[in-house]
Amino acid sequence: MKDENRRRFSRVNIRWAARLDFGAMEYKRFVDNVSLSGFRIDGNFQLRTNDLCIIRLTPSGILHTGDAVRAVGIISRISETDMAIEFLSMKLDSFFFLKTTLLYKAIDPKSLGKEFIWSDIIEHDKDIVYFRPYNMKHLDIRQLSNFFLRKK
Repeated sequence: MKDENRRRFSRVNIRWAARLDFGAMEYKRFVDNVSLSGFRIDGNFQLRTNDLCIIRLTPSGILHTGDAVRAVGIISRISETDMAIEFLSMKLDSFFFLKTTLLYKAIDPKSLGKEFIWSDIIEHDKDIVYFRPYNMKHLDIRQLSNFFLRKK
């Protein structure tokens, strides 16, 4: 079977501390391959495709009292050595931080900026940005996000 590149956005090499909360399990790792739609993370995880999580990302080396990016995510791919997580939603301030950091760290920020403009998978409503992955309905994403992101 031919291996196709199904990425929607270019990846940027950024090293961030990640906390992934799957309810019954929490993982702490580093991510170093991030895009506007998600990231890849190394490790052997006892999880499955389509498992949901709360994502907390904090840039390494930055004095920051809280999480720079807090999002709801879904596992889109998992293997014995790593997994890919797609963002489902995040608050607007997390989205702006992510977008700005990706542009700043990108090798080709002009091309990356064009990807942001022409994307049809990103919508926002008030203070939450919604991503529309291929495997979830928009209403389902909105309900999950309202539960996880609006609570303090």
